[in-house]
Amino acid sequence: MEAIPAKQPSCSEMANVFPTLTDTETLVEKAKAVARQLKDPDGKLNDWEFPCNLTPLHIACLAGDMELLNIAILDDFCREHIDQQTSADVDATANGATENNEATANAATASPEGNNEAGDQRPIATNHDTALHFALLTGWDKGALALMEELDVQDKLKNTINDRGESLFSLAASHSSLEVVRGLCNHFKTSENYREYLFHKSEHQRTLLHCAVDQNGPEVFGYLQDQQMSATREMIAASPNDPDNQLRMLPSTTRADKDRNGNTPDKLAAIKTGLLLIQQFHDNPKLVEQVRFNDSNPPWLDYYLQDITGLMQPVSWISPFRSCNLV
Repeated sequence: MEAIPAKQPSCSEMANVFPTLTDTETLVEKAKAVARQLKDPDGKLNDWEFPCNLTPLHIACLAGDMELLNIAILDDFCREHIDQQTSADVDATANGATENNEATANAATASPEGNNEAGDQRPIATNHDTALHFALLTGWDKGALALMEELDVQDKLKNTINDRGESLFSLAASHSSLEVVRGLCNHFKTSENYREYLFHKSEHQRTLLHCAVDQNGPEVFGYLQDQQMSATREMIAASPNDPDNQLRMLPSTTRADKDRNGNTPDKLAAIKTGLLLIQQFHDNPKLVEQVRFNDSNPPWLDYYLQDITGLMQPVSWISPFRSCNLV
């Protein structure tokens, strides 16, 4: 007797678990499985019906699937709903997710004061994320750039935020390459709310610089700090009528801002570099000289010593033994 192969669940059936998932890694793995079922051999989308307002674009960005993203962008429904945000629907509520129908649409108005620890356990698929949010969350730079380009073409690239108070900038600061961060800045630089976007705080009072310390290196941190300073200068220059110098008293960056745990971005950078090591440099400045020409320093060390603490001055000379040419 020939065995009858078990019927594979449809992509819609496989997606029913999304309203319960609170872990990004698990969500990504499930999305990859759904993405395989969603792609038709003819290069189109199979029939689908997802919970939480998820679309194939969301699935593609979670799965990091460029083929699926391209298919979805060509689909009429997906193109029309390219900026659709997820939500907590009836099924999600039944599974214990918290329903919240008030999605804030602009980061300029977002500055959450509450820092509820239980919020970390909210199902990710119910947090009013766009597909671009998911591409940034997973650090999928190629997909984020492609989606940003398409959103720009449709005039739908808006700095929407999710229920955690995470804007496009917040997520990019934590997870994306400098190319993606620079692309966002270039797009929104002419917006009247640009400085507010750069000074935005997400959940737990995290500024963009707090988020940028999550990166392996300091490039995004330094770039965003420069953008904050530049945007502040431009705002002051554009407001000559400031008799009480109120604008000039505003901070030029968020480096002094504290998160929910009382940590500034500088403190987090010190922790990233190694507090014990940093204390040794403070106590014995001669140690700083030993790292000046060390090419194998950890990515954050030189930045911290030079740009944050000023302990290490920029190298303005090259030692003779480095500059000489043997003939």
